[in-house]
Amino acid sequence: MFKITYTLNNQEKSIEVEGGETIFDELANQEIIWPHGCLAGACGACRTEIIEGENNLTPPSAVEADTIARIRDDLNPEEKVRPLRLACRAKVKGDIKIKAFL
Repeated sequence: MFKITYTLNNQEKSIEVEGGETIFDELANQEIIWPHGCLAGACGACRTEIIEGENNLTPPSAVEADTIARIRDDLNPEEKVRPLRLACRAKVKGDIKIKAFL
């Protein structure tokens, strides 16, 4: 079992998950509604800031990397350095701490 600590609507909570599924699916399995759009990695609506445990996620696919690069073009300099992943694409393989990037 792994732990996802997440901040959504300025509230921090933690859940235990099996791992192996996307961040979005792990949260949805426990009825947590994470910001999302297409769920295919193209829109970027599920962008998620990785606070801790970036190495506990699968590497970004080409689709995810392209979408994140496009998103970064519109961010301010402070935001550009934050580690971002798409909740619909990044699969959990260990403990992570995340925040909705709204």
